[in-house]
Amino acid sequence: MPPWPALIVDYPQTAVAIAALVVAAGSLFVLAVRRGPMWRLAGRIGLLVALSAMLLSHGIEPYRQRLPDENIARQLGILLLEILWWVALARVLVSVVDAFVIFERRPNESRLFQQLIAGLIYLGVALAIIGDEFNVPIGALFATSGAVAIIAGLALQSTLADVFSGIAISLGRSYRIGDWIIIDGGVEGRIIETNWQAVHLLTASHDVAIIPNSVLAKAKLVNVTTPEEMQVATTLIRFEPSMSPASFVDMSLQALASCNCILHQPPPTVAVKSLSASAIELAVSYRIPNRSAGDDARNEVFDRVYRHAVAAGLKFAQTPGVAGLFAPMPTGADGGGAPPQSAPERILEKLPLFASLTEEHKTVLAAKMRRRTFERGELVIERGVVAQTLAIVESGALALYQVRDAREHELVRLGPGDYFGEGGLLLGEPQRGTIRALTHASIYEIVADDLRPILVERPGLSDALGHALAARRAMQAADDAAVSNHADHSARRLTDRIRQLFQVDA
Repeated sequence: MPPWPALIVDYPQTAVAIAALVVAAGSLFVLAVRRGPMWRLAGRIGLLVALSAMLLSHGIEPYRQRLPDENIARQLGILLLEILWWVALARVLVSVVDAFVIFERRPNESRLFQQLIAGLIYLGVALAIIGDEFNVPIGALFATSGAVAIIAGLALQSTLADVFSGIAISLGRSYRIGDWIIIDGGVEGRIIETNWQAVHLLTASHDVAIIPNSVLAKAKLVNVTTPEEMQVATTLIRFEPSMSPASFVDMSLQALASCNCILHQPPPTVAVKSLSASAIELAVSYRIPNRSAGDDARNEVFDRVYRHAVAAGLKFAQTPGVAGLFAPMPTGADGGGAPPQSAPERILEKLPLFASLTEEHKTVLAAKMRRRTFERGELVIERGVVAQTLAIVESGALALYQVRDAREHELVRLGPGDYFGEGGLLLGEPQRGTIRALTHASIYEIVADDLRPILVERPGLSDALGHALAARRAMQAADDAAVSNHADHSARRLTDRIRQLFQVDA
């Protein structure tokens, strides 16, 4: 007969002790090398089972009161083991809470409830130990500790207010970790932590604001993330009423269509707020992904509206009350000032790419620029085509698409002052993306023969074109892995290639 059955029959307590030690060793190993909640639960269950087996094999039932033992050492040892059993039971119950009590699949939000349940478990185990192990009547203990509880409650009044306010707010689920909230008084930020006493907010200036739960429970709170994180922003713009309100609305919608930081579904809207002899005021409404993107989106909206207004020859209205402080300068032949600029001249004047050119060069180049118009959805330039011109957007909105995973994805939107086709014109490279018109749009084109004389006279323009081409390639490489091998072309190398092709001396 094998030795193990005989050992179990002859020495059952020894066999149980060996098995308990094996289970305890395995449980301790699991607790040491595994950190997940399920692994912790399994390890603590193993320790509880091993400890229970040891006690029951010696006829000890920790959940029942024992008769006094004459052997003081034995009595103290059993008392210690029973206390360890109760602690192990509490740890198992807390591990069950940590592993399974998760509200709405958001573990961070369940921390307060987990801690509350764990506290109740430890309190119950402590009362069980006091009542079963030390034979202390729990009812009498509560009666005699009433005065102590009152004193402690008065001393911890503010702390208890924060605790119970936090419990009430958490049960009401007014906010969650990651929500952006605005508190009455001007404090606003994203929630990064909630605990028993306070809520921690990360503000827009990247400071941490700590708001006590009791203060938060009494304040007016606005949750701008729920039910959705997308936000609506409105910007007011004033123009001189030089054309019909419908034309201003169309121009503003084109400006919004060329923005990259805002959401285009649902589409932005423009409403005329007021109209007078001195100004027309428009309310431009658009959606942003989240509140933290508000500043970037607002800056881009102002920039795009300014570009479209300048391209259309519009002027912004002066602030009411200061209209008479600044008299407009006379223009035209009758006024004695400079003649009004043409649309190509205005484009070259505002484009940083041609900032190094003289007024004479700009005038000559503007006279040779050719204008083209496109309707909404029309193809402007197709992927793979070698552009023969440098195209500058005059009005409207265009979009550059890249092919990724056999589908076209929008890379960037273009508005007045943006340009494209420099790779084909300057280096003879095919177009890496497709450009389509999002609205009615117009562009001005510059051919290589018109640009060559200016590059010869103004070599600095080659540097500007080289830097612009390097920046465009870096943007494309960051979005599309297929062109990442071109990202290492420096502006210096591109400038040298431009000078070689156009036979320009350094």
